[in-house]
Amino acid sequence: MPVSGSGGGHVELLLGAYVLGGLSPAECRGVAAHIAACDNCRTAHLELSDAPAFLSLLSDAELSDGLGLSDSDPPGGAAGT
Repeated sequence: MPVSGSGGGHVELLLGAYVLGGLSPAECRGVAAHIAACDNCRTAHLELSDAPAFLSLLSDAELSDGLGLSDSDPPGGAAGT
């Protein structure tokens, strides 16, 4: 199972989903094994690892406001963009 998100065997593109719990168990194991052995990806993981805690401090309304969305916008973004 390749876990590379960017080629070259690194997992940078998977780290956001990893810290937010959005990967399958197999993908999580692969990413965890990689960041245990790769200084660059481990550093990138550490930089992202606080994101879930910070996001949990925001309400749904604050998150929507920060994205420029309103309740009437369709899923996937603002209408007409």
